[in-house]
Amino acid sequence: MNTGTGRPRPRRGDQILLVDRCLAPEVAYELCKMDGLHGIPLRDHYGDETAQGLEDLTFLAEAGKRGWGILTQNPRMWQVPQERTCIIESRTRVFSLDDANASKTLKGLVLGRHLLSIRRRLRRPDPCFWRLRLPGVRKDLT
Repeated sequence: MNTGTGRPRPRRGDQILLVDRCLAPEVAYELCKMDGLHGIPLRDHYGDETAQGLEDLTFLAEAGKRGWGILTQNPRMWQVPQERTCIIESRTRVFSLDDANASKTLKGLVLGRHLLSIRRRLRRPDPCFWRLRLPGVRKDLT
C-alpha cells in the first residue's frame, strides 16, 4: 500500500477509510490524526493518474476485500445497480456525505457529527451504505 510521501502508516488496530477522489486528500490526512482511524486518499493508494480514471467498482471491491470503509460524497453510488451489488457482495462499508454542494465547513461539521457512529459501524463486518446529513444519517443499507 502506498501511503504517500512522508505520510504515516496505519497503526495496529486502526480502522481504515479509503477517501474517494471527490474529497480533498486533506480529509484523509486529518482522519489519520484521530485515535483508531486512518484515512487513505484514493490517489495515495492507487497513484494520482490511476485514481483519476478508476472505476468505482474497483475500489469498492478492494475496500470490501481488505475490510476497509469508504468515505465519499457520491450518494448516487447506491442508485447504480452494479455499484449497489458490488457493495453488498464485497461487504463494503460506505459513508457518503449527502450534499456534494455543501461548503467545506458544513461537510466538516457533518463528518465530525457522525464520526463516532462511523467508527462504531466500521467494527461490524457486514456491508452498509450511509448518507451523512447534519440532522442525521439516512441508512440505505444498515
